[in-house]
Amino acid sequence: MRLSVLILLAVTLAAKSYPVDGIVVAVDSTARTMLVAHRPIDGYMPAMMMPFRVADAGELHDLYPGVRVEFQLEVARDHSIARHVHRSGAPDAAIPPPKETLRIGDPLPAFHLTDQHGHAIELADLRGKVIAIDFIYTRCPLPDVCPRLAASFAAVERRFDHETDLVLLSVTVDPDYDTPAVLSDYARRWAAGPNWHFLTGDVARLAASLGEVYWSDEGSIGHNSVTTIVGRGGRIAARVDGSQWRVDQLENLIARELKETP
Repeated sequence: MRLSVLILLAVTLAAKSYPVDGIVVAVDSTARTMLVAHRPIDGYMPAMMMPFRVADAGELHDLYPGVRVEFQLEVARDHSIARHVHRSGAPDAAIPPPKETLRIGDPLPAFHLTDQHGHAIELADLRGKVIAIDFIYTRCPLPDVCPRLAASFAAVERRFDHETDLVLLSVTVDPDYDTPAVLSDYARRWAAGPNWHFLTGDVARLAASLGEVYWSDEGSIGHNSVTTIVGRGGRIAARVDGSQWRVDQLENLIARELKETP
C-alpha cells in the first residue's frame, strides 16, 4: 500500500501545468470536452486546434463557439486535463449588448442592404451558404480595430479562395458616409474577391441582432467589435467578441461550419 502511494505521488509530481488561451470551436457536454483553437502553449506545443477534456463538466455550461477561454492544462504521463476553465477577454468597448441580441442557434433575421457594387444583398440570396459577418467603417482611425478586422477577413478569403459556399459580409456602422462608391474603393484596398461584400444602408436592425453597438463621438464613430458565423441553415453558429482574435481561430470556426449540412 505504501509503495502504491509513493508511485501515485511520483506521477502527480511529474505532471506539469500550462496556461492556455484560446477560442472555443465546439463543446461536447456528454464527452466533457471542448474543441479549442489555442495560441502557442509555451514550452509544450504550437498554436493548433485540439480537444481538451475538462475536470469539471459544469465549466462547459456557459461556453459556446467563438467565446475566448483561459484554463490550466495539467499534463501527466498518460493523460491530460483542463482545469479552472473560464471565459476571458472583453469586447473592444465594454458596453452591454442590445436587448435584441440573438443567441447561438437563433436564426439570422432577414435584411436588405446594398454592397460596394450597388447590388442589393438579402439573406434569402445566401441560403445554404456559411456567412461570416463583421462591422467596420472606412474612416476608422484605429489600426487595431477596423483595419485589423479587414486584414483578417482578407486572410480568411485567401485561405478559402476556392470555397464558393463561404460569404464574407463587412457591414459599415457609418452608412451616411460609407456609400457604395466609398466602400468600393475600400474593397479594392483589401483586394476583396467576389464573395466578400461590403454592405451599407439601414444596418441598425442587423447590428442590434448581432450585438454590435455603435455611436457618434465628436465627429467619429465609436463601436464594439463582434464577428458572427452563420451556418448553412441560417442560424448563428458562433460569435467572437473584439478584434484581437487570430485568423486561424476564425478559420477553424468557419471550416467546421462548411463541413455541416443545412
